Amino acid sequence: MTDTIRPLKPTLALALVQARFQLTEAVRIPVSILMTLAAPCMGLLFFVIPQREVATNPDSATQAVLALAIFGILANSLFHFAVEVAQARERPWGSYTRSLPTTETARIVSYLISSGILALGSVLPLALLAAFTTEARLSAIPAIGAVFSLILTSVPFMLIGMIIGYSSGSKAAVALAQVLMLLLAFGGGLFLPPMIFPDWLNAISLTLPSRSALEIVTWAAGFADGLPVAGLVGWVAWTALTFLTTVLLVKRDTDREYRLSA
Repeated sequence: MTDTIRPLKPTLALALVQARFQLTEAVRIPVSILMTLAAPCMGLLFFVIPQREVATNPDSATQAVLALAIFGILANSLFHFAVEVAQARERPWGSYTRSLPTTETARIVSYLISSGILALGSVLPLALLAAFTTEARLSAIPAIGAVFSLILTSVPFMLIGMIIGYSSGSKAAVALAQVLMLLLAFGGGLFLPPMIFPDWLNAISLTLPSRSALEIVTWAAGFADGLPVAGLVGWVAWTALTFLTTVLLVKRDTDREYRLSA
């Protein structure tokens, strides 16, 4: 009788298995899911609805809701990825899963799927609340474009969160995520419209992934005439850079695990 070595399953299949277990673990802590859903709604309640000149203007209200949707995904991606990855690296179960025969890409994709679902889920209650309390409106085609662009532009935020998680401990990850969230939100024009920025701040803002997301989502929703070239270039650059950095950090973490076990 000879032993046969089974071939490794495809990357997507491995990622889906890991994502399913990560979602199951997240559901066991409902408070974290509720906070994920509530964060952008709180921003709408405190910063948009009280400003009646914004809430009652269809274009202004819709653009404000789009910016809050990006902020919700940004905040949830940074915190969930940074803290979850950092804590997983400190747990015995995390050490075990890093020793399993899988690829770095599968681990990254599993986090993108599981945490991405939770982050994108924060858009649903925000859209419902905005529909009943503001004049924000989108027709079918722009709405589909906005949702699709939100999914695409969320990838760099998730990867940045993973970089924080793989390069720091769980306590430091919380502090880093908080500081970076505020910098990206303010600098990217999610709290204040970029058109009021001075030239020097606008130049810096255009290099941030949050500004790229705002440019792309706003264009996809029909609020910009020309193709957002700067936003698309920034999104591609940030996605490539953060993905490569994440792969290197995951590989370093896995190699260190094998050295320690040896």
